[in-house]
Amino acid sequence: MLAAVMSDVRALGGAISLLQWDQETFMPAKGTAARGEQLAAVQAALHERLTSPAVAEALDRAEREVGGDRDRAAALRALRFDHERAARVPQRLVRALALAQAEGVDAWKAARGERAFAIFAPRLERLLELRREQADALLPMLERRAKADHAAPEPYDALLEGYEPGMRVARLAPILERLVGWLRPVVAAIDAAPPPRDDFLAGRFDADGQWGFTLELLSALGFDSEAGRQDRSVHPFTLGLDPGDVRVTTRIDEGQPLSAIFSTLHEAGHGLYEQHLPAEHRRSLLCAAPSMGLHESQSRLWENLVGRSLPFWRAFLPRLAARFPQLERVSAPDFHRAANRVERTLVRVEADEVTYNLHIALRFELELALLRGELPVRELPEAWAARSEALLGVRPRDDAEGVLQDIHWAFGDLGYFPTYTLGNLYAATLHAAAGRALPGLEEAIAAGDLAPLRAWLAEKVYQVGRRKDAEEIVRDAAGEGLTDRDFERYVKTKYGALYGIAL
Repeated sequence: MLAAVMSDVRALGGAISLLQWDQETFMPAKGTAARGEQLAAVQAALHERLTSPAVAEALDRAEREVGGDRDRAAALRALRFDHERAARVPQRLVRALALAQAEGVDAWKAARGERAFAIFAPRLERLLELRREQADALLPMLERRAKADHAAPEPYDALLEGYEPGMRVARLAPILERLVGWLRPVVAAIDAAPPPRDDFLAGRFDADGQWGFTLELLSALGFDSEAGRQDRSVHPFTLGLDPGDVRVTTRIDEGQPLSAIFSTLHEAGHGLYEQHLPAEHRRSLLCAAPSMGLHESQSRLWENLVGRSLPFWRAFLPRLAARFPQLERVSAPDFHRAANRVERTLVRVEADEVTYNLHIALRFELELALLRGELPVRELPEAWAARSEALLGVRPRDDAEGVLQDIHWAFGDLGYFPTYTLGNLYAATLHAAAGRALPGLEEAIAAGDLAPLRAWLAEKVYQVGRRKDAEEIVRDAAGEGLTDRDFERYVKTKYGALYGIAL
């Protein structure tokens, strides 16, 4: 019975992902209402399948009888976690959230178009109300598992755990505080140094040429085009329906050629993870990543630690210049410096890897305050602008540059943003471990051969699936778990050399 339940949960989850992918890519503008109803119906069906009393009874029996079968034990742990979270949330709330999300995305798009938060604010109020109700329903589950010597869990923890099982505000907040503490002086020191030349990135880079190059990058990374596809969206994202069907998107701006390149590399990192999950377990819950932090580690690793490296551009700049002759006289070191320009900017998805985590700290602070009831939704745009100025030294000119720039809150996805920072930290640790394990890795990348790194990650991360938790997977691969030491060493070494300063 449990095998059938897990298979159905996977299948229904894939159907939800497909509906969401279509909503963000090809769905007609007038399809919002119907799509909300479709998503609500499928999510309610998934919730009903997962929360049946028969599932709880079967789980109890199976856990007593599992014996030494490690894969089955891991699958049962995953099902227990998902079942208990789902069982605490009434189906009424599941449907209400699905409808509110569809309406939220539609309102967010309209608000971005008008650059006016007021259009989106009522939808965000509703989503926040529903997420608080969800958190309150889940909190007893966390309280039961809380250790006596740890801080009592709070509502934000209940939402955070949906993306990063086991993570708590009490652990996350000090990590972000430490990061902000050493990143701000690094940003200030770089800001005082002469910026790299990047005039060769000005002008028009036609969309068709950019699109062709992003497809070339996908192929070079090993993304299987027969098991996935790339499309365009306002906000790049990846959805994995199955290892054989992975959808990635990118966005193209003819005036900013790096945007499509790094969006594609980022989403390809997610896509490689999805395509290399253990396909033999595709009908069970083991065919999934254990956390979004670990998933983000792969997008950030391929985008930044590989894609913004000098060896990478030694291999791929000639291919880019073949499509855009204005780059023919640019050297790989000059392009590398331009691709790593550090700048105090407003938009997270275009941020460099030095300032990026400051964008995440901003969002974490605000959504924590929202959920705690310390910040009214109507005051969010001004609070965003003030914290942006304090953390990044820049203030948005309007709501589109500020509070409306991300789609996450249109889904009510409070608790998701911190996984980007966790991903950055895990990425640096895994990349350092790969360098130790693979002599000649930089030379291979400089020759355009990305297969050795992809194979190492597949063995150490992707194919583990959900057998272990995220930090255990990183610890097994690298010898240590969640830490910012490798990330700090990487940032200070790389950018100190690029800008010729001591960091």
